Amino acid sequence: MSFEIAVDVGGTFTDLVLRQPGQETRHYKSSSTARIEEGILSGIGIIAADLGLERQQLLERCSDFACGTTAATNAVLEGKGARTALLCTEGFRDTLLIREGTRHDVLDLYVDYPQPYVPRHLTHGIRERVNAEGGVEIPVDAEQVRAVARQLREQGVEAVAVCLLWSFLRPDHEELVGKLVAAELPGVPISLSHQVNPTLREYRRASAVSLDASLKPIVRDRIGKLESSLRQAGFAGNLSFVTSNGGRASSEEVMGKPVYLCLSGPSAAPRAASSLAQAGARDSRDVIAVDMGGTSFDVSIVVGGRIPTHREGVIDGHMFGVPSVDVKTIGAGGGSIARVDAGGFIHVGPHSAGAFPGPACYGRGGTLPTVTDANLARGLLNPHNFAGGQFALSVENARRAIEEHVAGPLGLSVEDAASLIGLAAEQSMVAAIEDITVRRGIDARRFVMVSGGAAGGLHSAEIAREMGMGTVLFPQASGVLSAYGIAIGDFSFNFTRSFYAISSAFNFEGLGIVLEGLVAEGRSFLERMQVPAQRQRLAFSVQARYAGQIWEITLPLDGERLQGEAALAALVARFHALHEQLYAVRAEHDAVEFIEWDLLAVGERPALSLVEPEPVGADATARARELRTVSLGRPARPIQVPVYERAALFAGAVLPGPALVEDPLFTCLIPEACTGRYTADRTLIVDIHPLAPQRH
Repeated sequence: MSFEIAVDVGGTFTDLVLRQPGQETRHYKSSSTARIEEGILSGIGIIAADLGLERQQLLERCSDFACGTTAATNAVLEGKGARTALLCTEGFRDTLLIREGTRHDVLDLYVDYPQPYVPRHLTHGIRERVNAEGGVEIPVDAEQVRAVARQLREQGVEAVAVCLLWSFLRPDHEELVGKLVAAELPGVPISLSHQVNPTLREYRRASAVSLDASLKPIVRDRIGKLESSLRQAGFAGNLSFVTSNGGRASSEEVMGKPVYLCLSGPSAAPRAASSLAQAGARDSRDVIAVDMGGTSFDVSIVVGGRIPTHREGVIDGHMFGVPSVDVKTIGAGGGSIARVDAGGFIHVGPHSAGAFPGPACYGRGGTLPTVTDANLARGLLNPHNFAGGQFALSVENARRAIEEHVAGPLGLSVEDAASLIGLAAEQSMVAAIEDITVRRGIDARRFVMVSGGAAGGLHSAEIAREMGMGTVLFPQASGVLSAYGIAIGDFSFNFTRSFYAISSAFNFEGLGIVLEGLVAEGRSFLERMQVPAQRQRLAFSVQARYAGQIWEITLPLDGERLQGEAALAALVARFHALHEQLYAVRAEHDAVEFIEWDLLAVGERPALSLVEPEPVGADATARARELRTVSLGRPARPIQVPVYERAALFAGAVLPGPALVEDPLFTCLIPEACTGRYTADRTLIVDIHPLAPQRH
């Protein structure tokens, strides 16, 4: 029997999903380490032991290994990218500083002006110029480029990004600059903007290529070590990595364009949530997916079964600009550190205790209180069965940290302080959900929430209640939601070409050449990923706008060609309808401009085996394993709640709240005035009801 393994490497835990033909998936966790290959190999050892195999035996029988890693995202967040230089057209050294000319939030007058990703002293102007029609105004000054390259050597540059004006129309200038620099700086990685992000807007290309170049040494080192470790341990199958669009690509693809690894891991959660929400008899197509791990809280939405994507992804204020799943990430996980400021206000995150030293309760030397410490002090976690029983938690350490850093400064009991930590974390999570729903005019109340992550089960229902939502799903894969999304994900990669066309004088011949080139790139990628022809799918789209507009909308394109006036008229009609749907405006008599043509090449993978339904119990009464005293409410009050083992539940079981449901990889809190229902496909559904108003 062959195996497939999917891995999501987080800041605290590494989640693993095992996929076997004809069987349901199995889920595991191991502690993350500074070297991602060590945490992954440790997790593979846990899987092998569970199967009664040696690690080498398991890897030798593994045909497919897929990995989501935060290596790129964390390098940007922590400012640990390579020392990078940016070469731009002379006169445009301030592109990364000026950005797009305005603040992200125009109403915030006090936001600090962000520093450019590449400092100005490492940004050099190159004497050359291409015009907007692709004509050469000034040829590349080769001697000047060589002189700049020698200066970069003196500056100790570790990577070089090249972004010249209109390079996506005429790439030969960038290619020449790249060759000249490579000759002077052998071994230094170089990124060219027309290869990384061939889009119209200068800042977005410059930002994307700068991030890409700075990530190349780090990503090549870490992925190279991981691949080498897996091969030496016996793996000979297909290795792939999750990209920003939620799909999977080969190690060669992501090492060549590492900026596509931004948001790797979290980008797979919406696919998992959508699939799980539509399983059984539910068919919930409007979904909010939340994934609360040890370090971060990720939230995304699925509307009508469609996962929104965009090209405006931002990490720490820097736009990476490549096609990506719309994910909002904040520093609010189980390991997020709680502190009290000088004014007596409590803050939770964004700093995290990580896996080492970890929360105080881990007993690894951590002394600062975290969300996990608070949940343990409240009695919500079983100290003897955390993360599958891999290690015990210290209640004493957790209480000591909370007393010293939160309860004491605020004059509260440990229980009240722990409850306050949980509330502060939940308010940050509510704000993150509001960012991608309420602030975009989306009514979250009509959505179903799918909870993911080891820490999510204790907070999701309360968050849903705050948002006015009625249902939260805790599927069997809840504790490893992103890893499950990786396991069921397809191979996919984006390809882009800029080509201007206008509906009033359309260039069919020129577009035909562009689309043929995109098809060739897409087919080549799918063949490299060894996808059979019957599972290959090409999805085209175009960035379109009314003539004179500044911003475009993404318009799906039918087929691999656009032939004749009738096909163009149909495309224009779809643009009018989509523009009206988005903005309540349509201008039938205005010409439509088409700016950029995009291809998503998809290699569809076989569907997972269906989970065998659980037998329906004789009655709806579930039997609790124990009663446990926990602290609930604000102010906290001790209350005894039943604790159920998820594995002992049967289909049709009804669990009135408050109650706890324990799974080896996560714990779920069913709050007061809520009801849990266990379904035949092993999903725990929590129905949310508003709390009765308190009398004072």
